[in-house]
Parts: sequence; structure tokens; C-alpha cells
Amino acid sequence: MSHFAELLDPRIAIAEAPLTGEPPDLLADEALSVAAAVPRRRLEFAMGRDCARRAMVVLGHAKAPLPRGQDRMPIWPDDLVGSITHTDAWAAAAVARRDEGFVAIGIDLEPADELAPDLWETVCTPAEQATLAAVLGVTQGVAAHIVFGMKEAAFKCQFPISRTMLEFADLAIDVDVERRTFTATYQRAVPQFEVHDRLFGRFAISAGHIAAAVVVTSKAPR
Repeated sequence: MSHFAELLDPRIAIAEAPLTGEPPDLLADEALSVAAAVPRRRLEFAMGRDCARRAMVVLGHAKAPLPRGQDRMPIWPDDLVGSITHTDAWAAAAVARRDEGFVAIGIDLEPADELAPDLWETVCTPAEQATLAAVLGVTQGVAAHIVFGMKEAAFKCQFPISRTMLEFADLAIDVDVERRTFTATYQRAVPQFEVHDRLFGRFAISAGHIAAAVVVTSKAPR
């Protein structure tokens, strides 16, 4: 089962796995990042890295370490871009080659359940929430969780470009439900992005999960 295969360009390699069993082996510099972590966190971290390395192999790339940077993001080999995500039950990674024109990738996976009501106002505007609830026929809480996943995917995609940690209010979400696409529009300028520049993504709701993916290519419009 793949949550992301239909959301991403076929040149992007995807690997996914359930979060069960013993953690896969980590390389030395990766293991240092979770040396003091609880077992569950070590499993999440290790499974995400294992998915990323399996995706590298699909691309014909040698397996490589993915240490965690000071910003807590994976440090990818110079010739690759990628993104890792997980829920309590599932892990996934998407990896692509820069020489194929890929600049950045952001993927996010969330359980298709209600986002805590005390987060709604922080994560999304009433209009974003109401629009999704109306067109998808879901509750307000699930609609808020969908917006959360879309913005998380956009945050992760744009960070390697802007090196800026955004707030939820810094992006506005518009959705084309029929095409299962969305745009995330900047509400403030950050390095390399101006107000009203847009990131383009796709989403799906299936198998109890919300999947969102955003990709920037060298030819991407804004």
C-alpha cells in the first residue's frame, strides 16, 4: 500500500512501511541523533531513514547517511532532495534527483481524524475549514486536520529553499477538490518567496490517513 504513489511524479521514488517491530539499523552519525530518545521515537526515526534509503536504491543511488541537522531536518546528499513523514502507525519517504529538475519535496501523513479543537484557530482560518468541511462532507475537526497536513507538507517543502520556519498563518490554502490539488499562498515574504507566491500540492484521503505532497521544480510557477 502506498499513500503517496498517486500524488507524486513517477520520477520521485517512494518507500513506505508500517511502524512495527524492531527499529532498522542506523548509521553511526544518525544513531547519535536519537541516542537519548525513548524506544518509540527511535523506531520512528529509524524507520523513516530506512524508507529514505530504500527510495535511494530505487533511484539507483548509493545508500547514504541522513543525519539530523541543527534545524532537526534530515541532511540529504547534495544530489538528492527528499522528505520523510510518519504517523503513529506508518512511515514514508520520498526522494528525487536534483538533476531531474527537482528542487524540494515535502510530504506529510496524518490520521484522518479530528484535530484537537484548541488547535483549529491556530492552524486554519474559518474559511479554509468551512470550505473543506462543505465540499468534502467531513466534520470541522477533520477539515482542520486536512489543512494541517497540507500546510505541514508545504512547510517541509519550502524550508530547504527559504530556511524559514513558518507559522500556520503564513500560508493560505485553496483547494480544488475534484482534482485533489491545493495551493499554499504566502501571506508574508521570506527569502526567495514574495507575498502571493504559491506552492502547488496534491492530497488524498484513504485507508484512514490524510496524505499531502508539495513539490518545487526548477520550472515550477509561483
